[in-house]
Amino acid sequence: MTTATETQAAIAEATATKSYAWTLTAFQQHGNLWLRWSSTAPFRAQQGQIHVYEGTSFPSNPQDKTKKWTWDDAQNTPWDSGLPWGSNWYCAYIAERPPNGPYAYVVQVITPQEK
Repeated sequence: MTTATETQAAIAEATATKSYAWTLTAFQQHGNLWLRWSSTAPFRAQQGQIHVYEGTSFPSNPQDKTKKWTWDDAQNTPWDSGLPWGSNWYCAYIAERPPNGPYAYVVQVITPQEK
């Protein structure tokens, strides 16, 4: 049986959810690694950056082991990294968690292995 207090508590709560997508695409153009990014969000990620990493994995700290990077400004996409196109480039879109906080991965992509 529901009491009046339980009913009032249920009515005093409301929830809404909205999801956004961030996309990062690596592609070859003129022999170089190019990156293109976009989002369905009506806002930019907090201090968003695009990174290409040295090595064979994503570092635990998204700002470590960076070979090349750029800000995620709309006028920068697509971006010519200046690096030669090839297998296993580890690329990521990163942003700050809280303002002035540590960076986190938003989306990651690895270039396909060449045959």
